[in-house]
Amino acid sequence: MSPMALMLVAAMTAAGPAPKAAPLPPLNARVEAFARSNLGKSVGDGICLTLASEALREAGARRGSFADPRGDYTWGEPVADFKDVLPGDILQFRDAVFLGKRATGKRRWVSWHQEYPHHTAIVSKVEQGGKLVTVLHQNVAIQGRDESKKGSVQETELRMDSIQKGGWVRAYRPAPPDPSERRRPFAQAEDPGR
Repeated sequence: MSPMALMLVAAMTAAGPAPKAAPLPPLNARVEAFARSNLGKSVGDGICLTLASEALREAGARRGSFADPRGDYTWGEPVADFKDVLPGDILQFRDAVFLGKRATGKRRWVSWHQEYPHHTAIVSKVEQGGKLVTVLHQNVAIQGRDESKKGSVQETELRMDSIQKGGWVRAYRPAPPDPSERRRPFAQAEDPGR
């Protein structure tokens, strides 16, 4: 083994194992588990907001708010920065277009173009400090996938640093229910993007 390789092994051994990630907040863990358990299945009527609504209900979390007349739903407590997003958080999209490409090898590229005019999704994984977010969602057509699966829960990677100007994505952390809120079924709203 070369001297450089020995130094690298010694440094890695001295540093010890990587620190273990903190456990998810319980509501987040239950929201993500519900969405994951329905991967490949349709939840309720198959629209995007139903997946989030049912996941919050099953987790025992506060209901989403559908009061905004533009349909920009609120799903819990706002998360200010994507570097703080966790699995189980809920994303609300408005006019979001993700567009980009990156090299994967010599003369090889991967490109992406995803559009979400009005959409809701649940975070399942966060990498690269919030720049790469994997979501579970339904009522979305994904290029290269069977169109008949549109109403089923699917998993998709999003490069948050490739969002184009004019659109946005907001993140919300599931919150405990308001004690004054009666536990009743979630209100259903027609998804304007449908």
